[in-house]
Amino acid sequence: MKVQIVILLSISNLVFGQKKVFIDRNTIKYEVEDSYNRFDDIKNLKNDLEPLKFEFKSNLKIKNSSSSGFTGNDIYFEINQQLEILNVQYLHWSDMIDINNKRSYRVKNVTLTLNKNPFKEIDGLRGNYTLEIQHFQNDSLNRTETFKGKFKSFKGLDKNSNDYQWALRQNKIFNGIINKEDVYLRPDKIAHLKTEFKQITKKINQIRGYTPKRFTAIVVINENGKIEKEPFNLIGDLKYLGHNEKLEIKKVLIDFTEWYPACVNEQAVKSQIPLVIRTE
Repeated sequence: MKVQIVILLSISNLVFGQKKVFIDRNTIKYEVEDSYNRFDDIKNLKNDLEPLKFEFKSNLKIKNSSSSGFTGNDIYFEINQQLEILNVQYLHWSDMIDINNKRSYRVKNVTLTLNKNPFKEIDGLRGNYTLEIQHFQNDSLNRTETFKGKFKSFKGLDKNSNDYQWALRQNKIFNGIINKEDVYLRPDKIAHLKTEFKQITKKINQIRGYTPKRFTAIVVINENGKIEKEPFNLIGDLKYLGHNEKLEIKKVLIDFTEWYPACVNEQAVKSQIPLVIRTE
């Protein structure tokens, strides 16, 4: 269950005066891996989280959200048509709550830079910001940390562009859908075996030397339904399994198994799976 545990104080004239938004058309590029937390509106997630959201009334509200599944952050900005920052909020939520140690956070300072005036044009809007956040524990200041974020709206932009495809791929990696080798970890349909499994265990048992009763092979299955030579890892109680036996097991699995490949949007894709093998 998602539990929001903090609400931060708003920026006001009493604390900061009217903070202005900086406009710089050459502000930090979004499509670069750096120390900034990234937020965009590309819809590739398998949940309802919206990492970037705009809300227009008389003012503009910008919301950035992130989630690891167990913890997450929500950052809110409100700016007016004079490009003054009226309000900033930072919320942190967690599935774990320590009721004896109340934690809260306060935004002490903020800088916000946009590449254009959002009241004139919102498509392709991108920005970056730095928050100086005070961490309190039971109302006592514990430490002050810096949070750096950047965001970009891809609405109205070419989905076949290099920038869009870069962000789409990075989001898939961040959310555990693919790894950095573009192998799917969470496809729509997982790969499954065509070959009769008894044939495989029979061949493994024919390998001379020690054979564990149970082990797991972490394998990559390509679009053609074959196990790739690399990466290939065996895990389990393998301390008595010699190098040659490991190579023989690998050869059996690669040469003698056929698979129905994993699919995404009804298209065959390369995927990684744990293959549990019992030789008893």
